[in-house]
Amino acid sequence: MKHDFTSFKQNINLTQYAASVGYTIDRKKSTKSSVVMRHGNGDKVIISRRGNNWVYFCVHDDGDNGTIVDFIQRRTNKTIGEVGQELSAWLGGVVHYPDPHTYSKEVAEHQPDRSRVRAIFRKLRPALAHPYLVTAREIPVCVLSSPRFRGCVYVDRYGNAVFPHYDAAGLCGLELKNADKSVQVRGGVKGLWTSNLMPTDKTLVIAEVAIDALSYAAIFMKPDTAYAAVSGGMGPHQYPVVMQTVRKLPNLKTIILATDNDQGGDSIADKLEAYLKEQEFTGEIIRRSPETLGDDWNDVLKMLPY
Repeated sequence: MKHDFTSFKQNINLTQYAASVGYTIDRKKSTKSSVVMRHGNGDKVIISRRGNNWVYFCVHDDGDNGTIVDFIQRRTNKTIGEVGQELSAWLGGVVHYPDPHTYSKEVAEHQPDRSRVRAIFRKLRPALAHPYLVTAREIPVCVLSSPRFRGCVYVDRYGNAVFPHYDAAGLCGLELKNADKSVQVRGGVKGLWTSNLMPTDKTLVIAEVAIDALSYAAIFMKPDTAYAAVSGGMGPHQYPVVMQTVRKLPNLKTIILATDNDQGGDSIADKLEAYLKEQEFTGEIIRRSPETLGDDWNDVLKMLPY
């Protein structure tokens, strides 16, 4: 039997299908164009629209991405024919659909809009002592206000901490963080967040998120050390941005991959290390994760006595 896979990819709501196999929406981290869903087995995916297709990527595995067909094949032992049969039944209405409250009925296609990102950025104020970062995340004020990080963290009119992301073309995204928020502003895309870079820097610490980079700095603050963050699972376009940052540091000797102690952190570190070696980075690459499974560097900072 011949199946219409194009129709499956375009007409089956992937958030609805994911909900039917046990995934739940993380509404705190989802947006109108990017839906974060988690499974009890630890899997975490981000679902969106690209053109006419529903697509996803796995936060813990950069190679696990694509359409609903890829989603099923990566998570089951089904053949392409069996996938076609299942999705034909889904479109035919002969399956038990999940409760409407468990998925997103509408997901807007993501449209990068640098002009919107730049306009928002112009209204931000530098944050030298942000309440959420200092109180909830325990980032010392002396770190936020230091020459290394001054002008790298901002606050918007709603009180969110804002971390600007850059790529080869300049400002590309704004990441918002607060007790109830962890999203990119509409129109933005992930690039790389960095501290201030100095020509004398000999070490670059790359963390998963900016709060972990700030936490690592608070724990191990050393001179001649720059910091960067990739904001979770990396997209293919972010790797060249990492290398562009490396090339801005003529005296760089060491790169520390300060990722979380979990599967996602291991995956990011593995791929970054392989990429840096492919790009013939000749310095030392050190992988450093918290000792306790599941912890990130902010967890470590908050456990330290003062």
